[in-house]
Amino acid sequence: MTRLFRKYRRIAKSISPLEISSNFSQEDLSWDDLFLTGAPSNTTELFLGKYSKDGIKYIIERFGLDRQARHLGIRHLSVKIDTKDPFRHIVTIYNGRSRDRDHVIMEFVARYQNLIPKDIDAEFLYTQPLRVLTVEWLLLQNPKASFTPRKPRLPGQEHPGLGLGDELLALFTLMGRHLQVDGIINVPEYYHTGLLFGKRFVFLSPYIQAQVRQVSQDLWKKYRLSVIAWASATGAIVHRETREVFKWQPRKQIIPIHSQLRQYFKSEQYQQISQNLSNKPHYTIDEEKLGAALAKMDDPPFEL
Repeated sequence: MTRLFRKYRRIAKSISPLEISSNFSQEDLSWDDLFLTGAPSNTTELFLGKYSKDGIKYIIERFGLDRQARHLGIRHLSVKIDTKDPFRHIVTIYNGRSRDRDHVIMEFVARYQNLIPKDIDAEFLYTQPLRVLTVEWLLLQNPKASFTPRKPRLPGQEHPGLGLGDELLALFTLMGRHLQVDGIINVPEYYHTGLLFGKRFVFLSPYIQAQVRQVSQDLWKKYRLSVIAWASATGAIVHRETREVFKWQPRKQIIPIHSQLRQYFKSEQYQQISQNLSNKPHYTIDEEKLGAALAKMDDPPFEL
């Protein structure tokens, strides 16, 4: 992940603001727009006020995502930006020229927010007001692919993923720096997505951070991701001693961009709680309960 981020950071430094904000196909783009201001004068159609449709295509090409998509059988990418709601922007990337839901490979919905830490998570002990980019919805999928026994369907999936999660997380960090926000906030709907996003995101609550790590530490050596994901979704992750069910409650996690915020998550105050893990396993999977839940499904993702 670190090596990928360093590679992407080198690429990002070679990209000018004009290359990501200009719609080069626009006939009304004037010389003044290009050379006097350095960007198009009308920014109402720019995603998050920074990225044009052509700019997003340029980013996809410069970071090699189009080549990776071709390896997945996706030959042509088309981009649509929706900025009708000035406070909630949407970018959708399609496979091919069809603009229906069956051809969506990525959808990203985000908004800027000014937040007071104590109002967004009572266990978040940071004190300074934050300007953040909040991810309201994120979809990554390959409609051309099929689920397999080795890579079965995960909770919430209609199609297999793209396998570009690490690349996206690296781009999120670079985007946060470019947008000059303090951080990027996400609220994972499922435990397994919170776990996967944990490669770059950290939970605002140090207690949730510790719990997510404890569960993954206890289960990861014995079970694959799909089993853990469906065990969480069906209430089959239980405490070894009390048999209490581990119930996932979506909580905010963040990529800290601002240096002061990054230092908070490295602080003794946060680390003492978030790193409080026991070597003795606390959680296990009730395989009988999980098996019964899978048996009730019309199309179970796998068999235990």
